[in-house]
Amino acid sequence: MTAHALRALRAWVQDSIATRVVGILIEPLNPDASIPMPRTFKRIAERGLAYLARTQRPDGSWLPLWFGCQHAPDDENPSYGTARVLAAYRDLGMIDGEPARRGVAWLVSAQNPDGGWGGAVSTPSSVEETALAVEVLLDATPQAAERGLAWLVERIEGGGLYEPTPIGFYFAKLWYYEKLYPIIFSVAALGRARGKRA
Repeated sequence: MTAHALRALRAWVQDSIATRVVGILIEPLNPDASIPMPRTFKRIAERGLAYLARTQRPDGSWLPLWFGCQHAPDDENPSYGTARVLAAYRDLGMIDGEPARRGVAWLVSAQNPDGGWGGAVSTPSSVEETALAVEVLLDATPQAAERGLAWLVERIEGGGLYEPTPIGFYFAKLWYYEKLYPIIFSVAALGRARGKRA
């Protein structure tokens, strides 16, 4: 949830900067990035990033608040959690920071031999997790992303958008199929891949 909040706040700040300037001191969160941030957001982002660094698991992954994978140990879904957190690091211009590098390394290590990702290491590849991984890895490690992209395109062309993978509240063993997730996540990944090639 922290990663989602940071991404949403960053987008709001960027939109505010683009539409109006109200005398707020602007400075970059990451001096090497080209994303100017109001000073207040910078403090919020630093606290959020500190929380994400503290909650990163020793192997480099993050767990999501509730999404699980029935095929993974303890029904956890570190692929989903890690991809969502890495998207926040990417959007804040910090994909090269130490926590992000460790997260990228974990996500790359979780890639299946077929090129896709499941909810965890050695779990069956799914459209949802593969699309999330591809979307973020395009900016961090294009070689792994390209293998995932090839798997994703092949799966989509084979009708995979209409076969959602069970996802749900792992702690309550409440599993459900969300028909929109394969579509939404795939559109995001394919759109980002297309933007990189344009």
